[in-house]
Amino acid sequence: MQVIFHLGAHCTDGGLLIRSILRNRAALAAEGIGVPGPGRYRELIGEVSTTLRGSAADTDTEDMLLEAIRDDDTAVRVVLSNENFLCRVGVVLAQNGLYPKAEKSSWLRQCLPSHEVEFALAIRNPATFVPEALAAAGEGHGILEGLSLGDLMWSEVIADIAAANPGARIVAWCHEDTPFIWSEVMREVTGHDPFTRLEGGFDMLDTIMSEDGMTRLTDFLAEREIENETKRRRAIAAFLEAHALRDEIETEIDLPGWTEDTVAALTELYEEDVARIARMQGVTFISP
Repeated sequence: MQVIFHLGAHCTDGGLLIRSILRNRAALAAEGIGVPGPGRYRELIGEVSTTLRGSAADTDTEDMLLEAIRDDDTAVRVVLSNENFLCRVGVVLAQNGLYPKAEKSSWLRQCLPSHEVEFALAIRNPATFVPEALAAAGEGHGILEGLSLGDLMWSEVIADIAAANPGARIVAWCHEDTPFIWSEVMREVTGHDPFTRLEGGFDMLDTIMSEDGMTRLTDFLAEREIENETKRRRAIAAFLEAHALRDEIETEIDLPGWTEDTVAALTELYEEDVARIARMQGVTFISP
């Protein structure tokens, strides 16, 4: 059986991905893909992984975990999601960069050592991720002292996950791209048949576009029967330009010592880092 752990990141979809996937629970179950409700496993996996501390679960523990998680013991793939799988938001930043506990992803894998484990992770421009993570954690800005911009590399987080889990597939994408690639993200995470059309492909777009804009877009796509992904993305971009909810797509950045030059430098480093991640072996990178 395949098990994919969606790790977040924090301050990306806010749980929307698993909610979008859960909308299609019955259709996915018909393909042997199990999507248990998060309440069934989040605390349990945390307790088991903390108890094992990286040691492999024995058969009894593994069976107990699967019995608690799965609705259907014939499932060939199970989707699990929790932005706190690696750590709480208060410890996503450290003097040595992002997610210093990324290697603890192996603790998750060792909960189900008899099965094929994958990981999924959304990344985000540190220029907006850091302010939101600090705000979400209710932390002060002391962590920024001595923190080099060059330390804020998502490629290092992914490399740590890969090193701790040899051979495990990692799916990654940019949070900024999700309005355009949401259906592809759902497909890669669930592993559903590409000819199966899931509900919720516009769920992320719906959070940042006006109701009128969404209506116009869906009518436009339906009237012209646009199925080509490239053309669909062009249409989304055009409607988003005209109907975006500005308060939802603009982030106020107000951190001590951070200037427009800081934000520009971080954004440039992020773009270089994204290109680096897309080339990493074992990583399936989803891009528009």
